[in-house]
Amino acid sequence: MYRVSLCLMMLCAAACHNNIADDEPIAVPAASEIAITSLEIVDDGDSIMKTHEDIDWKEIEVFLFSKALIDNKVPLQTTLPRFTAAIGEADSLVEPNWDYLCGTQFEDNFQYFYKDGSRFELLKDSLLCSEYRFTSGHTVVYAGITFSGNTTWAEVKKHFPRAAQQAENGGYTDMITLRDADEEDSDSSVRLYFENGKLERIVYFVPC
Repeated sequence: MYRVSLCLMMLCAAACHNNIADDEPIAVPAASEIAITSLEIVDDGDSIMKTHEDIDWKEIEVFLFSKALIDNKVPLQTTLPRFTAAIGEADSLVEPNWDYLCGTQFEDNFQYFYKDGSRFELLKDSLLCSEYRFTSGHTVVYAGITFSGNTTWAEVKKHFPRAAQQAENGGYTDMITLRDADEEDSDSSVRLYFENGKLERIVYFVPC
């Protein structure tokens, strides 16, 4: 009799334990703990999401560097006599460090020609700008648009909305990359750099 009672007690205990285990809640992560990729909240008080998508390179706007004019007088890519007649002589001529040189416009040996902080590549009478820095009173005019050191990111975005959006999709607002030619496979590009929200310099970028 004692053994029968003991067996009954053990069976009841096991059944109670199983019921408790079945009733235990399963931990489910809250919605806020689930990782969201490639999405951004549009507004702090708004739950609407928007997807960040890369803009195809062929959709990026073109900035023809050779057509841009310094002070609306002389192209960024020009001849030495034309440049010096319009802007003035070089502040300095510097031999490049050939051991570290990469991505240049000339294949033959050239000199760096510096004027008002801007840098050009000089080979014989050919003068090609590689970096134009905006100093007080100087501008670059392209397609009827005048750029200066007072030009803001918002103003540039009006003219090159897709390039600006692509930069913002990457989370930065200090550089915009534009195509330099209508051909999609062109290696070169034009980069507009900003500092404190204002246009600081334009760079002709040639990859290595």
